[in-house]
Amino acid sequence: MKSKLSDKKPESRKKQSEEFAISENFKIRLIGALLIVLGVLLIIAIFSYSKADAQTLLRFSFLDIFRKETYSSLYRINNLLGIAGAYVANVSIESLFGYFTFIIPSAVVIIGWTLFRRKPMYKPATISVYLILLMTFLAGAAGLIRILAGPERLSGAYCGATGNFISSVFYYGLGSIGASIVFIVALGLTGMLLVDGNILKSLARLKLLWEKIKEKFRKEKEDLTTEKEEKKLRKEEKKEESAIEEAIRKESERIRRAKGKVNGEEPVIKDTEINRPKADVRKTEQKHVPEPAELEEEEIAEEPAEEKKAPKRKKDLSTLLVEVPKKTEASETDINPENSNELDGVEGAEEDDFVEEKLEGYVNPILDLLEEPSKEENELISDEELKHNGRLLQEKLLKFGIEIIDIAATPGPVVTLYELVPAPEVKLSKIESLQDDIALAMKARGIRMIIPIPGKGTVGVEIPNSKSQMVRVKSVLASAKFKDSTKKLTVAFGKMIDGEIYVDDLSKMPHVLIAGATGSGKSVGINTIIASLLYKMHPSDLKFVMIDPKKIELSLYSKLRNHFVATSNDINESIVTSSQNAVSILKSVEMEMEQRYDKLANAGVRNIDSYNEKYAQGKLKNNEVIRHRKMPYIVVIIDELADLMITAKRDIEDPIARIAQMARAVGIHLIVATQRPSVDVITGVIKANFPVRIAYQVASKIDSRTILDMSGADQLLRNGDMLYLSSASPKPIRIQNAYISTEECEKLVDYISAQKGYSKPYLLPSILNKKGKGGFSADDWDEMFPEAARLILKLQNCSTSTLQRRLKLGYARAARIVDQMEGAGIVGPNQGAKGREILVTEDELEEILQGM
Repeated sequence: MKSKLSDKKPESRKKQSEEFAISENFKIRLIGALLIVLGVLLIIAIFSYSKADAQTLLRFSFLDIFRKETYSSLYRINNLLGIAGAYVANVSIESLFGYFTFIIPSAVVIIGWTLFRRKPMYKPATISVYLILLMTFLAGAAGLIRILAGPERLSGAYCGATGNFISSVFYYGLGSIGASIVFIVALGLTGMLLVDGNILKSLARLKLLWEKIKEKFRKEKEDLTTEKEEKKLRKEEKKEESAIEEAIRKESERIRRAKGKVNGEEPVIKDTEINRPKADVRKTEQKHVPEPAELEEEEIAEEPAEEKKAPKRKKDLSTLLVEVPKKTEASETDINPENSNELDGVEGAEEDDFVEEKLEGYVNPILDLLEEPSKEENELISDEELKHNGRLLQEKLLKFGIEIIDIAATPGPVVTLYELVPAPEVKLSKIESLQDDIALAMKARGIRMIIPIPGKGTVGVEIPNSKSQMVRVKSVLASAKFKDSTKKLTVAFGKMIDGEIYVDDLSKMPHVLIAGATGSGKSVGINTIIASLLYKMHPSDLKFVMIDPKKIELSLYSKLRNHFVATSNDINESIVTSSQNAVSILKSVEMEMEQRYDKLANAGVRNIDSYNEKYAQGKLKNNEVIRHRKMPYIVVIIDELADLMITAKRDIEDPIARIAQMARAVGIHLIVATQRPSVDVITGVIKANFPVRIAYQVASKIDSRTILDMSGADQLLRNGDMLYLSSASPKPIRIQNAYISTEECEKLVDYISAQKGYSKPYLLPSILNKKGKGGFSADDWDEMFPEAARLILKLQNCSTSTLQRRLKLGYARAARIVDQMEGAGIVGPNQGAKGREILVTEDELEEILQGM
């Protein structure tokens, strides 16, 4: 009985399962419907992509989806399918094929529709494959267009990361033309496969279409020829009528203008002609330049030549001329150890005592170290703003009875030059007197007038743009004008108003005086000059002497001590920061100048270029007194002259004036900067020897006249806006100084310092060894010197008047004794109203007197 019941149970279960079973046809249709829904949802998600959603998705994790706070206004999702749609759209657009990724869900919809209708899958599958190929080539073509037109012209959402990669492979592999041909052919063939499924059939269809077009073109050509002949006849008939009408119109216009002048009507406002500067094509192929680390690995280290032994000194001369700080005070090298000149091992040696070294493996810096200008920095002033300002300018002048015949605008990076042609009866002095009124009408921060513009019959009015355009130093150094320059010391300053790069030769200037208020761009301008020279010159051709009393502006260049920096045994730092060391290094430069003139006279040449050329040819012979070697150019940079003039005016002014007067022929050039252009800093002696002036914004017209001998610098803007006055031009040129950041300077210095340099810095002559001890020969010491020295030590006061009264000496003799005591290191330098400092004790004085 039990066995019968157990047999019936499985049969009943089998019947129930067959009643609830789903048919195969329904399953396939269900899958097709699901694929259609899935494809449509994916298409909606892709086309509702928003870049803002990508930023929102980065702010929460997967678990945040289940939190209530995620769906507040702080995490707003713009995608129509919410967070899931935003994820799908972000992956599809950014990582795949951009907007063309919608072809994949479209293929899913086609396959789903085929399954739903129970149709064969061969043709839909083939079309899906062709669609995927079409998607790949479309994304690649969009990526190629983005490369050619520029990333700012076409968004990356049209090609995605994959399309961008495909286009890059073809672009760098085949070039722009080859890649374009490949994508055009591929798209054409894929289109043919989608339309006909057969390329030959598509070609035949195209041939028939071409024949129809040719036939239609022939008919249109015949109709056009007939129409052209008819128009020609009508044109000849109207020509005679128009000539009569034009003559009548001109006569009427002449009469109307004459009546207008008689009746006092207001002249018509002229349209402003806009002269856009020509674009400077700077994109050049950057050859691969090995990094300094690679150079060090590949370069075979040369054994340094043995240095000649330095002559031994009988006594320590380190205290001569340069004041020795007290033990309780920190020295400059204690404050900044990197600034040490590291000359302890070569103390007492002259530059000519060393074997000449060559840096044959040196590589000039590459432009990749500098930053590219951003899109915002390249925005140009609009034509509407230029024309509006031109109308305002003319209206303001007309209110004062000044008629303008013609007006043209030349937009620059920071200011726009409006060139005005006034009526013949207008006096220029009247226009010049309206400068402040024009500034008020234009609502400008400050305008500058050029009356008249040299070489042109126009009046110039420089008006600041509403939005300034930054000039990056890379755009200047990458220009053909700088790269192709054959000048000896090429310096690129920036851009002029007409957009041209301004480049000049420091060797022709030959000295530069720079002035500007704090924050006007003076220090950046000095860094731009240094960067220009570093990019152009080899270490064997150029050396810098840098004096930086502020201690922070030029300190980063101390790493170049074995490449581009010149120093002396008399000081303990590479970048001079103290006034005592500044006096010493300037006197060393002065001695270097004198020695160079001796060498030029011995070589029978007149300048440094002829000397180096003769030396390279091996035509110069050494003797017991003069040793010939290659002369590098020396550029002396003083970043803040005012600070030095306060502490040691006479000691600083005399060597600067003498170097400026004579040093051009021997390749020594001065760049002196100050933020206080007053007459006690920029004295008449200094101004007379510095023909080239650079003025940034100053506080007043008096400061402007001090630096430029004319007003105008007080109307400048900040951030590198400058006036450049050369010896060849009677009026200054307005230039927007190129901007170089501190980070770019550090990269440039690190690139050079990473390369192999000289075993020692370039040594200037020591002023302590000029004539033996104290700068005087044995016969030069005054017989009253010992008595005078003991007297000032007893009184603890040293001055010329004291020696005159106590020892009954004349002024000249007393002053000479004081100079001898300074040279012997007994007293310090002159400090103006303050007395000289006594540097020795009684025992040290007796030791000095015994050694005389």
